[in-house]
Amino acid sequence: MSSSEEKRSSVIQKEWYYIGDNAAHSFLFARDFPFQIDSKFKIKFVAENENIGQIVRIHQVDERIAWDIITREFGRRSLRLLDNEKINDRDVESNKLTVQNIQSLKEEVASGASKLMKFSCAYFLRGETSKIIPAKAELLKLLKKISVKAENKRYSDAKVRNKIIEGQLDGVYLDPGSVSNLIPIIHGYLFHEKGTYYGLCEISKAPLFLNRSVFPSSHQLVLGMTGFGKSFFVKATMLREKITRNVSLKIIDPLGEYGTVARSIGMQSIDLLNHEMNMFQRVDFLSLKENVDRALALLLTLFDLNNEDSGILDTGLTKMYELKGDLEFLRNFVKTNSSDTYNKISPIFEGSLKKFCTGNSPVLKGDLRINLKNVPKKLLSFYMLLSLDLLMRSEEEIPVNLVVDEAHYLMQENVVTPVERYIRHARHSNVSIIFISQSANDFLKNGPSSAIMENCSIHILFRHQIVTEEMMKFYSLDEGLSNFLKTGAGFNGKYSTALFFSPGFTTILRFQSNREEIERIDGISKS
Repeated sequence: MSSSEEKRSSVIQKEWYYIGDNAAHSFLFARDFPFQIDSKFKIKFVAENENIGQIVRIHQVDERIAWDIITREFGRRSLRLLDNEKINDRDVESNKLTVQNIQSLKEEVASGASKLMKFSCAYFLRGETSKIIPAKAELLKLLKKISVKAENKRYSDAKVRNKIIEGQLDGVYLDPGSVSNLIPIIHGYLFHEKGTYYGLCEISKAPLFLNRSVFPSSHQLVLGMTGFGKSFFVKATMLREKITRNVSLKIIDPLGEYGTVARSIGMQSIDLLNHEMNMFQRVDFLSLKENVDRALALLLTLFDLNNEDSGILDTGLTKMYELKGDLEFLRNFVKTNSSDTYNKISPIFEGSLKKFCTGNSPVLKGDLRINLKNVPKKLLSFYMLLSLDLLMRSEEEIPVNLVVDEAHYLMQENVVTPVERYIRHARHSNVSIIFISQSANDFLKNGPSSAIMENCSIHILFRHQIVTEEMMKFYSLDEGLSNFLKTGAGFNGKYSTALFFSPGFTTILRFQSNREEIERIDGISKS
């Protein structure tokens, strides 16, 4: 007789429990879970009670069944959208976002990129015969209190027990401590291994863990009006990514807002006003034409140049790079071809701007912040583009998060083209650029800025006073989400909410921060 047969033969099945191994045993089968489970429950009634345990199992759903489930859910959610008058706006938006996520899942399952998994869980009890039924009733009561639906079936305990013993239940059995990564397994939420906690899905209350390195483009846009939480959100998430992913953090800080968080990380702060450099130094990973456009864009931010001036400088810069010339070469070329153009840009040859053209560019490695607080607004475009240029040259061995605040200064027509090219090259340098600006409309001005939008995989939209038709078309917004951006998104005193977009997933994000994080970011103690 096998050991499993011996164990099975020793079982006496009762109506609500079975007797074996000199003790009474019973099961509860969990049918549905809430989005959050109070950790006190696990500590009090599972971890500290040797007579109560948990069995967790996950296994792949058959392809045909998976397709039936997806089709049914898609149809059920879609039908709810046909009768909007009977449900409130929140439910309407919840169903719309869920339909989008189900459609993305459908495409991934059809392509074989994703598999549908089934999660199951049971609680089991062991004890004296006289105490097993009251203990089971108490456990059912506690599960109900935390919104876990459980089944208490007659005569089924021993059957399930035997199937577990004999390995007849397919799937992988997991340590219950990992359940938090699996709940809710069937609801749309973002969970990337080694990801950084970004907040909660406001609709489902499920956690969002983001690992930008898994995306083909890891760049991010954070957009919204001043005072509604976007800068704090970036400071907090960059601090979290610094801790969880050990990235090199670099910040272009036009208004001097990042001093406290920079000091808490131990970042080096740099004031470009006191640095010498060579803004004409060629960037190795850019083509000849891209280097010319970059240098010309820097000059256009400094001087009032017309088309004739731009043409002369374009030719002169091209020859300078082709012949590996220096500033003196460019000076002679411009002076020979146009005295008017030369007079306009003469400060770079013999005036106050010469130090930006003849020195050695600093090597900006490690965690650092370029503080541009003392730069006049009319020169911010120049200094921000120059900062981006210097930071993109730094070669790091670890991933880089490059934060660009007040990014609308780089969306001007005479500046944006080299920025768009840096976006395309950044992925090969393991650099993620995080742009912060006051409105999505800042990026819908022209072709290059729209291309920047399209090359950013992650978009977080806070409060917008004006939601244009271009915005609604780009983000596929309806009136409900448009109104949310105008009246609901932003900081409400306790937490902030924003529209969150990433490949294959869209939701309303709720972002919160703890006291220690607030102190590190703003230096303000919240008791």
